[in-house]
Order: sequence, then structure tokens, then C-alpha cells
Amino acid sequence: MTAGSRLSLSTRLTLVLVVLVVVAQGVSLVGFTRLRGAEGTSWRLPVPVRIAAAADALDRIPQNQRDDILVAMNGDATRFYLTRNTPEGYRERHGVLPVLFAGYGAALEGRDVQILVREGRRGPLRGRETGRYAFSVALKDGQRLIVAPSLQQRRRGVAMAGLLLNLAAALVAAILVWRTVRQATRRLEMIASASNRFAVDLDAPPMDETGPIEARQVAGAFNHMRGEIRRLMAERMRMLAAVAHDLKTLLTRLRLRVALIEDNDQRARGDRDIALAAALIEDVLMVARGEETPVVLKPVDIGAILKDIARERTSLGQSVQLGHIDAGTVPADAASLRRIIENLIENAVIYAGEAEVYFARDDDDWLLTIVDHGPGLSADFAPRAFEPFARGEASRSRDTGGSGLGLSIAWSLAQRMGASLRLDPTPGGGVTACVASRSLPDKL
Repeated sequence: MTAGSRLSLSTRLTLVLVVLVVVAQGVSLVGFTRLRGAEGTSWRLPVPVRIAAAADALDRIPQNQRDDILVAMNGDATRFYLTRNTPEGYRERHGVLPVLFAGYGAALEGRDVQILVREGRRGPLRGRETGRYAFSVALKDGQRLIVAPSLQQRRRGVAMAGLLLNLAAALVAAILVWRTVRQATRRLEMIASASNRFAVDLDAPPMDETGPIEARQVAGAFNHMRGEIRRLMAERMRMLAAVAHDLKTLLTRLRLRVALIEDNDQRARGDRDIALAAALIEDVLMVARGEETPVVLKPVDIGAILKDIARERTSLGQSVQLGHIDAGTVPADAASLRRIIENLIENAVIYAGEAEVYFARDDDDWLLTIVDHGPGLSADFAPRAFEPFARGEASRSRDTGGSGLGLSIAWSLAQRMGASLRLDPTPGGGVTACVASRSLPDKL
């Protein structure tokens, strides 16, 4: 089983959509960062007359008042400040003044003008890389006015706010996606639950046809299928009941004719065959009506049922031994439970000649075991032991192999009663049939 198949549909869809949102946010962030970086390298120095006006104004203002003027001149893109030396991180660019800055020489005539380049920068000015440069203008008192790209604190704050906003939007989108997908796939879980209930109980209620149009269509199709299956099962039951009625009428006539046979041996054999045929009809009817017979759970004294069955079997000359039997009652269907025990004991007596019965309980949990020491189950028969008409004995004789319906009936009744039935090998040979409450582990 792959890792993907272990995840629910809603989880997989949510993960896919969340990954898409995260990837989209990542691409957006990378693009935003690159655009901001491009914007930083495309910075341009202010026009020459602005720098000349700033230098003239600072020359006319006393040094103790220059800070206010510098604050007023500073902006998000350009920073004006005073220093007496080359600013840290810059060096003077020597050589022919770039043509790009020729206009500043005319506007600042009579002042010492320097072009500063960032440390480590080599080569001529190219393209949109003016953000790497700054302008230094000498004032009359010896200080120098530096015009450089701003630190852009405000822009970085805006970028951080945008990043946080994107992350918050991604989180909200993931939550909304999860809720939407969860609501959409919840109907699938309801369909699976309704199917499981219907597989065990044909009287299970239909699905609610609510929700989105697709969910209503699926629920409607399921309910239609449910109705058709119930109708077919009812028709099968009516057909079998009609056949059984006619067969019982014929068997009654045969009994009357057999009674006229003078040979005692032949008459006994005829009576036995008729009894076997009647038992087979009852077994088939039991399988057919199993889905329709309502199961009523009431407190049942299993110990009393076991003692009564053991007494009856012993009176017929069969060996049925009762082992440890706990006292008390458990919730079960009395008729179904008795039929299960009868069938399992019958199998043990037929194949092994005897049966040992044990019963243990703990509050509402209980475990019933019927042990025989016969030949056990063959490897090819064990997987289909609970199938209708499956027989562990190859002949078609009812005396040696039964009808092949006993285990199937017992398993069906246990399921409808909310119990479980399994067949385990008996140590030393034989079969141990275990009937238990559904919540019970292997041993009590």
C-alpha cells in the first residue's frame, strides 16, 4: 500500500491545493523581491539644480540649524547628509567624469564635486546601475554634502507587511480549502457507512438525499439499488415459501403412503428419507428468511440453553460434554443463539462423534466454544466453510455430510445478532468453533 492510498480523499485534495497555494505565494514573493531589487538599482540622482540649491541653502544656514533642513530634504528614495570624509562603504571614482553627470559640473560650478562608488565596484557605469553610486559636493565650511540612495526602511517595512499578508492569506485559504473539501468528501464516508450497514442488515434505513446535487444523485442511486435488492430478496423468499409449501404437501402424502408399507424395515427407511427431506427444506427456508427475520436482543441465560441442549442430545445417545459454564445473562437473540449452538454441536457430533462445550462471560462480553477432536478442516475446505451448501465430506449423503447449510446458517445468524463466528484448529486434531460478542478478543 502506497503512502498516498493511506490518506483520505479530503486530506489528499487539501494537501494538493495547499501546495499549489504555497507555490503561488513563493513565486509571487520571488517576483516581488526581484522587482524591488530592480527598483533599487534603477535609482537616479536628483536633478542638478536641486543639488545646487541644497548646497547653497546649507552654506547660508548656521551649522546648528542644518539638521532640520536635511530632514526636510530627505525622502524615501534619496538621502542627504553631511560628512567631512568619504562615507563608509564608498570610495571616490577617479577618471573622466561620466557623460551622464556632465550637467552637474555646470550647475555646481566653483564647488568640488566627486562621484562616489561602492567599495569593491570596478569598471564603468552601465545601464541601470546608478544605485551603486553617490554624489559628494563640497560646502564652504569644509563639510561635504552627500547625496545617496536612501536606506529605504519604509519600503522594507512595506515589503515585510506584504509578506506577512501573503502568509496569512495562504493560511486562511488552506483552512477554507480543508473545510470545503471535507464537506464534499463527507458524503462519500456516509455512502460507505450506509453500504456497510446495508450489507449486514437489509432493513437498514435509506440514505438521506441531501447536500450538493452530485451527492443527492449518488444517494438516490444507492437508495434505488437498495430498493431493488430488497424487492428481489422478497421475491426469492416468496418463491421459496411457495415451493416449500408444495413440497411439504407432497411429503405429507408420502408419509401416508409409507405408513401403508407392510415391511417394517422399508417403512422405517421411507420415514427417515422423508424426515431428511423435510429438514433440508427447513434449512433452505432458514437461509432464505435469514435476512428478513428481525433480531431482538434480550438478556439470555446461555448456560440454561446449553444444559437443555446437552440433556436432549444425551437422551438421543450423543456425547455432548459441558465444561466450564459461567452463570449470568448476555444480550442476544434466544432463538438465533439456540440454532447456532444446535448447528455447531450437530457438526461436531457428525464428524467427531462428540462435542465439548465451554462458555465464559465478562459483563456484556462473552465467548462460547464448541470443541471436537475429529479430522478437522481440510486446507481446500477451510476458506469456504461458511458458504451455503459447502460440505467438508465429499459424499452427498445426509447421514455423513449433512446438507452443507449448517455453518452458513450459524454464521449468518451470528452476524445478524452482532456476534462473530470463526473456526480454529483444535490442538491435536479437530475443530474449535468460537462464537463471541463482536468486541471480544480471541480469549476471555
